[in-house]
Amino acid sequence: MTDDVSIRMSSDDALAPPMSLFAPRPDKKGPKTIAILLVLGSILMLITGWGDFQNSQAEDFPEADLDDILENYQNQEINITAEEYQEYHDEIREDGAYSVRGYSLMAGGLLVMTGGLLLFRLNILGVKLSLAGAIIGLLGGFGGSWMMTQVSAEMLPEQVTVVNELLSYICGVCMAICVAMAALPILNSSARAALNEKVTLVNEEE
Repeated sequence: MTDDVSIRMSSDDALAPPMSLFAPRPDKKGPKTIAILLVLGSILMLITGWGDFQNSQAEDFPEADLDDILENYQNQEINITAEEYQEYHDEIREDGAYSVRGYSLMAGGLLVMTGGLLLFRLNILGVKLSLAGAIIGLLGGFGGSWMMTQVSAEMLPEQVTVVNELLSYICGVCMAICVAMAALPILNSSARAALNEKVTLVNEEE
């Protein structure tokens, strides 16, 4: 007959693995890649916002741009005259749609660009600025585009309204992607560990 033998280790002899063993490894490449994409996106936001700002200040729609727009519609067999589009331009300018989208995209673009540059240096403040700018661009960009769509439905052919509505959704989707990208560095544990990383020295006593 054999006796059951059990071996127990005292708490002094048992060594728990260090918590640093389970800590995520900092990923510096991910945030820097996102930072570059955010800066590129901010440039597009600034260009679009600046164009809307100029249109909000112009009494007449730029003739060169108007010719291209009308030619494009004519190629799609959409009948619209220069006078009709000019009236549409006047209405959305007075309605404030140009200003809403223009100022939102310019302000948001500046924040996203600044945040992207800081994020490239692994500064967590860059995430906050980029996220704020992207949200401003999302709300103002989609809101201004939707205001244009509503005016278009009252003044322009249905096909033009459909195009403007699709552009509104595209603007919203693009800005939503920008918001998601800006938030990714703080949602991913490895990327978050690389932001404002600090080196600490631990002295072990025997």
